[in-house]
Amino acid sequence: MDQNSIDIFITRNVDGYIVAPAGTRLPEDAMDALGGVVHGWTQQVGEAIHLPGWRGVRSDLDACGYSVLSDEDFAALLLPPRELAPPPVPVYFGPGPAAVAA
Repeated sequence: MDQNSIDIFITRNVDGYIVAPAGTRLPEDAMDALGGVVHGWTQQVGEAIHLPGWRGVRSDLDACGYSVLSDEDFAALLLPPRELAPPPVPVYFGPGPAAVAA
């Protein structure tokens, strides 16, 4: 199993996701309790490893091999706060020098 690559599974009956190291075999009884899961995609951990929420995921992965995340917790791992901040320079939509010259 590659610890830098994770598999993302979508739960069927509960709004949430299962995150596991790529290639991990998930326990059938636990997944059945969630109504079953469907493999969504595989991705690199990347910058998510630096997010505060990743520590909890990492603890779950170390303890049982997978982590169950709500929609909100999963979104927080995908959308780091710095990406949600407003742009550093105001956007100006007025006529520019090309429009004035025309």
